[in-house]
Amino acid sequence: MPDYAAEIAALLGSAPADLAAFYERGGLPSYPDSRIHCLPFGEARAYTLDTQGMPVVERLGLWMLDDADDSNPYAFVSKGPCAGAVLHFTHDDDSRITHASLAGFLAALLALGESGGDIDDLAPEVLSLALDAELEALAHEDSEEAVFLINAYLPASGALRDAAQAALLRHGDFFVREALAAHLGRLPRAQDLAAVRQLAADAHPQVSAAGKTALGALRRVGVR
Repeated sequence: MPDYAAEIAALLGSAPADLAAFYERGGLPSYPDSRIHCLPFGEARAYTLDTQGMPVVERLGLWMLDDADDSNPYAFVSKGPCAGAVLHFTHDDDSRITHASLAGFLAALLALGESGGDIDDLAPEVLSLALDAELEALAHEDSEEAVFLINAYLPASGALRDAAQAALLRHGDFFVREALAAHLGRLPRAQDLAAVRQLAADAHPQVSAAGKTALGALRRVGVR
């Protein structure tokens, strides 16, 4: 049997125990009609190797898990504040943390496959991770990778503390402000009303549209 831990560590710099155990157990979920194809170890290793050199892949220590042949793989995160989680690594700027653990991801895949659903129907877990410090730091980092990570982390974050929210609110990239508006609409709180109003009045139409949607969410919970 291959030394999975050693081969994973050779690529990622470490070998997360749950990732190595996933391959040691075998029986990887595969439901062709649902386009669920957890990659056998050799394919996963080759796919991961092909993505090496991409800054985000290396920064998150991504290991490719499932490939529906659509350039939108699910990947295990081995580095950073979401280490141990699963990321939907998409090519349309909509990458996000979807599951807090590999076990949760696999359980969701099995349930979806058994029900005959399509991989595109795989719903993310409802997550509320403490990512304030990381998001605040990323908001002050001027790089494409930081924007990617903010957009990937925000849907998995819990309610933001003031400093993190303020840093994101004044971010120069409209994708970040749009993601913040979506986040504030997902977790509507009275104390966020001023920020949501600012986003709803943003000069960029995508941000203002998301801000107005968030404003509607606040109003539905009685915030005026």
